[in-house]
Amino acid sequence: MSLLFLYSFEQKNVFDILAKMFFLAPFTSFMFVSIGVFVTSIPSTIIRSIIRFRAIKKVQQSKAIFIGITGSYGKTSTKEYLTQVLSSKFKVAKTPKNMNTDVGIALSILRLLKPSTEICIIELGAYRTGELKTAASYIPFKYSILTGLGNQHVDLYGSREALVKEETSPIVSLTKHSKAYVNFDSVTENEVNLSHIQAVTFGTSKDADIKLIQTSSSTEGTRGIVHYHDKIFHISSQLLGIHSLENILPAIAIASDLGIDTQTIEKQISKITPLNGKLSKHIGPNNSLVLHDGVNSNLNGFLAAIDVMRIFNHTKKIIMTQGIIELGVEKRESYASILQKLNETNIELFTTDKLFHTIKSNVQINTFNDVSSMEKQIRNILDEKSLLLIEGSFSKPILKQLIPETVNGSTHYQ
Repeated sequence: MSLLFLYSFEQKNVFDILAKMFFLAPFTSFMFVSIGVFVTSIPSTIIRSIIRFRAIKKVQQSKAIFIGITGSYGKTSTKEYLTQVLSSKFKVAKTPKNMNTDVGIALSILRLLKPSTEICIIELGAYRTGELKTAASYIPFKYSILTGLGNQHVDLYGSREALVKEETSPIVSLTKHSKAYVNFDSVTENEVNLSHIQAVTFGTSKDADIKLIQTSSSTEGTRGIVHYHDKIFHISSQLLGIHSLENILPAIAIASDLGIDTQTIEKQISKITPLNGKLSKHIGPNNSLVLHDGVNSNLNGFLAAIDVMRIFNHTKKIIMTQGIIELGVEKRESYASILQKLNETNIELFTTDKLFHTIKSNVQINTFNDVSSMEKQIRNILDEKSLLLIEGSFSKPILKQLIPETVNGSTHYQ
């Protein structure tokens, strides 16, 4: 369309016609895009079907143990922790990064599943009802993990009930020869029926099958004691926050069930380092300390990050956020929970989401019309006594102003 418009400057008749029909531009654009989507969807569907068919064949030929991970949040962290622990004894393959939808999973299987693979860990993600079945119905999971169930993506599903039903579908569809490792609080609060499957619950509750007790947190990491059957694990981790240790619990349980000894499990956990963007620590402007929690943002993670901030002794503490998306009707209630937790602290909130300001609280809230103005204001007030939490995703240009890059093992501010 742009080329046609430029050509019209040399052709007066064409230019006159385009000028008179300019009001039709939105309709013609919609028509061309619709036709384009329809036409390209045909080869796209064929290609996706071929990829899936090849993945099915490869799975059928594999002797690997398949482990699926589902839930509203904590999936990626759990996947990485599980890989770290199981790699001490087995040859492990896993879906990379956030390739957790149907085609992403199929491509990962084609690229990474080898004849020598002993364990294959699959992260399962969905945004609407039925997607998990489409993505993984052909994978014979021996073990499945259900992480936390929150209100992230409620807006996409339409209701919490629909979200819970979809996220738990890989668990409830397991055979009697499989085993599920499920977050105790999530299945209890959402009344998930586990009576027909082998289930191991994990969490901090005394009623969980594998439980975390006697935890202690510092700015350097988190410690705790884990009880599972007749075994006791003394966990020392570089991860920040007790919630991080909860994500390690299913890794401990599965590793133990697969015959990995206690000492090896403890050693592997001690080697785990924070994932970048999962409460990772960085030196920011003017020697300030930055906690980057920007891979994604959800209510439970936001609240946990506030708890982590309270461990630090910095006199100036700031949260930078654009808010949480896809919360639907639960958004205001979720923001009220965040502000209630902040009421007990001296943490300032910098945000572009004006909904925070409409909720009554004692929190100092600084609202901005755009991210760039917010970033500049924060950068100007940061100093060596400042702690900044970046909560949620931001563009790379914004992050480069606040988070150092790593070069040859050392960090520098850019």
